Amino acid sequence: MRITGLLILIFLLSRSVCAQMPVLTLEHLTTKEGLPSNDVWCLNKDRRGFLWIGTGRNLCRYDGYSFLRLDSLQLGYCSGVSADSKGDLYTSVDTRGIARIDRNTMEVTTLVQNNYDDQDTGNDLHEQGTVDSYDQMWVCDYTSVQRYDIAKKKLFRYTFAASGDGDVYQYASFFEDRQRVLWIVSELGLYYYDRKADKLVCVLGPASIYSENRVSIRLSRGSQDDAGNLWIGGYEYGLIKYSPSDHSFSIRKAGFEQNDVVCARESRDENGRKLIFVGTNDGVSVYYPERNELYHLPEFYNKGIRIKDMYDDDTNGILWIGTSDGIFKYRYRNIGVRTVAIPADVVRQPVQVSSIQPAEGGGYWLGLSHSGVLHWLPSANRFKLYRFDQEEAFTNKVRTIGGKAFVFTEKGVFTGDVNSGRFRPWHSGTVPSRNVDFRDGLLDRKGRLWIANLNEGLKVFDPVTNKELHLWAPEEGRKLVHQNYVKGIRETPDGRIWIAACSRGLFFFDEKKAAFTNIQELAVNKGRRLGGDCINGIQVAPDGSILVASWGGVSKIAPNGMIRQSFDFKSGTLMDTYCADIAETPDGRFWFSTNEAIHVADPKTRSVRYLTTIDGLRSNAPVGFYYNAPGELLLGYINTLNILDMKQLGGSVRSPGIALASVEVKGKKLFQDTANKIVLQPDENSVNFSFTTLNFEPASQNRFSYQLEGYNDDWTDIGNEHTVSFANLPASTYTLRVRSSNASGNASKEPLVIQLTIRPYFTNTWFFRVIIGLTIAGLIVAMMRWRVDTLAERNRLDLQITEWRLKALQSQMNPHFLFNSLNSVQNYLLTNRGVEGAKYLSKFSKLVRRIMENSNHQYLSFEKIIDTLRMYVEIESFRFNHEFTYTFEIEENDVLLDALLPPMLLQPYVENAIWHGLMPKEGEKKLTITARLSDRHIICTIGDNGVGRDFSPRTEGHISRGQEMTRGIFEALRQKDSEARIEMIDLFDDQNKPAGTLVKMIIPIENV
Repeated sequence: MRITGLLILIFLLSRSVCAQMPVLTLEHLTTKEGLPSNDVWCLNKDRRGFLWIGTGRNLCRYDGYSFLRLDSLQLGYCSGVSADSKGDLYTSVDTRGIARIDRNTMEVTTLVQNNYDDQDTGNDLHEQGTVDSYDQMWVCDYTSVQRYDIAKKKLFRYTFAASGDGDVYQYASFFEDRQRVLWIVSELGLYYYDRKADKLVCVLGPASIYSENRVSIRLSRGSQDDAGNLWIGGYEYGLIKYSPSDHSFSIRKAGFEQNDVVCARESRDENGRKLIFVGTNDGVSVYYPERNELYHLPEFYNKGIRIKDMYDDDTNGILWIGTSDGIFKYRYRNIGVRTVAIPADVVRQPVQVSSIQPAEGGGYWLGLSHSGVLHWLPSANRFKLYRFDQEEAFTNKVRTIGGKAFVFTEKGVFTGDVNSGRFRPWHSGTVPSRNVDFRDGLLDRKGRLWIANLNEGLKVFDPVTNKELHLWAPEEGRKLVHQNYVKGIRETPDGRIWIAACSRGLFFFDEKKAAFTNIQELAVNKGRRLGGDCINGIQVAPDGSILVASWGGVSKIAPNGMIRQSFDFKSGTLMDTYCADIAETPDGRFWFSTNEAIHVADPKTRSVRYLTTIDGLRSNAPVGFYYNAPGELLLGYINTLNILDMKQLGGSVRSPGIALASVEVKGKKLFQDTANKIVLQPDENSVNFSFTTLNFEPASQNRFSYQLEGYNDDWTDIGNEHTVSFANLPASTYTLRVRSSNASGNASKEPLVIQLTIRPYFTNTWFFRVIIGLTIAGLIVAMMRWRVDTLAERNRLDLQITEWRLKALQSQMNPHFLFNSLNSVQNYLLTNRGVEGAKYLSKFSKLVRRIMENSNHQYLSFEKIIDTLRMYVEIESFRFNHEFTYTFEIEENDVLLDALLPPMLLQPYVENAIWHGLMPKEGEKKLTITARLSDRHIICTIGDNGVGRDFSPRTEGHISRGQEMTRGIFEALRQKDSEARIEMIDLFDDQNKPAGTLVKMIIPIENV
């Protein structure tokens, strides 16, 4: 949204020159914000609270965040829209005629078609569509008024008698008053509908039933005020007021001599006073009937913006204005906030009210950004300017000291001279200073005058003699301003002087010690901190405590300097880190200003409420700030003041609502009745939900949280984001709950509940799974029967027998390891090598633990098999006094290391290489074990440079049986994979003498 600013109504047409000029804040919505067309013809709300907008291009719905366009109504200007008792929408669109929009599905149905092709001109147009409380839809064309009975689906026509010249040109608009009387505002006069007689009765115009009301007049649009009077636009006739009680009327032409009045609507100004908004063909005017005051809004008239319609949203306190340049939104319900404008003829504008201070004898001194100081008397709303000798001096602070007004500016200190009407420089306190930027001052309880200079710190004077008093040593004064600026000073009831500084925090003057103390250095503040160390504002609380507002937060400090309470940005409760001024109300709440809002913080609940331009503030960043106890807060802005009734504003705040704005599935809008379950197809499992509070406040003022039961039961806070998206949701049933909360922390009373079901693919249904299961079972049975009659069945049985034999082998091999290892321990003990025995025994115990673990598994990963072999070879090397060396060359490959093999597939050949190949040999002895992966096969070799297989005959025993079982395994594998094999290769040297043995295994991974 684009904030167009405050429209100062400066063109005064009445004779009362002392009247307060209204100050209105408007927001402007155009095509840049998503409006289909800037040409807005009609505005209305449906029963759920959505705003419907008829434009020159099509009809759309606004939820406060985005504009929803109906695809079926993309073309054609819409002149009327309203809802029936059920909540369905009825509209008149020139490319269709009369159409109904289903409130749940948004489906558009044409009820009465515009027909431009036949000879009947009475069915060419159906415009200004309005549904009354009796579910009768009223439309007009250029010849008659028509009533469409929604229940009977029947159209009735009402024609008019021709005037003296035969003209029956009839273009009309409709509205229903609070007494349920339907009024027809036409170019032939003002009529009402007599339901009993089923006819239109003229009460103002040439055909009026009242002779005194038979005047020639062309009317446009009308509305009713709270008193029951009708206010009607009269084209070239001006603004018409009609009283249904006595049938009297009056016409105000003054001020509208050059304008056609199009429409009129009662509303309120910024201070809650009733007024009439008047839309013309050139802009907007406001009229105070009681004072007979009329003002024109230059923002509209300077641009010649034509007004088409106005709608009063009483629920939210918003007046919507449809124009030829988009929509203007005026929020008029600002309870507890009054606005006072500084007259342009009093001081050169723009001017900022930077400081506010009560004046002796009543009223207030208003420090300005230039020119001087204003004296403002609220009872008479009278302003008087007291000028500075230096006109451009910026007022930092106004103080009443000793009955005189002192102004502390960037160019010195000035005192008021009532006789001359000016503020003169106060040289006594400023001449000794090199820097002329003064920030604050006070007269303490001992009658001493304190002056605060931004860079030079504090000076104290005797106001009688104007002589400076030296209460501390120069060195102490220099410590105060070292890397520090003095921003303000205050005195507490105990007589202590407090100094607000930047950027070293809060100080107080200890007169007994003649020293300045930083409260952060006090022992009572260990572990405590101020909201921030750069203090912008300082005040004295009713109980004698000190209140400070700083960069980062606000704090309350006890008279002894202890920090009692703080609200800062680290707590996550502030909208802004820059806090400027602060006050405490009798109920204990802190009111302080920032660049984003007025904050109202409750130390008891740690909650923070925000007051912004939505609540009627002139701006979110006031400069002047004065708390007039017990319940009034004055804020200064550019050219204006706000007066806040703190009791009213501090009261209860209405909880926000929550509604589903739209559902998008795969980027397309989905319209369904959310009261029923939303059912989506399997490929529609990416869905986006948009929500709204329908209070039409800025996005920053509304917060949302959600819970998707069935997916994640935790509540998720999404801040001011009003949409939530879910992608790739599994097929299931979910419950989405959404809550909203406002800037005051009030949450919606009941969450929005949406039932969502995503259907599974047919292949994921139980029915499909049962069919597949039965099919697979049948195939398995058939295959098993077939395999019984084939050779493959015999191979499977042979492999199973081999695996059983392998398990038997494992039970034999494990004792074999144990016996060999225990013999080695015995050998160490017999040869008195206890240390070596202990080391060997430690390694042996680890190997035994590994063997016991492996014996429980039919298959082990290749990585574990290699680790066990390493331990075994290491123990054997240790036992034989490291007579042989060994090398493991294993390829680093996850597929290789994770392959599952029988545990004893390699060990018999490694043991055989050590015992029968290497041990009988003299000289260098070397064992090499390698493994690599090649095309889903493990290529494993076990090589030794020993005496060879022919050195000595082998006896039948464990090793030979192990080799026999291993060969049996490979024979079974070869039946499934022809490449599976084990080879025993004899190695020879250059003289053709035996040089060792190489065992090569090719092991298929998938068939193991």
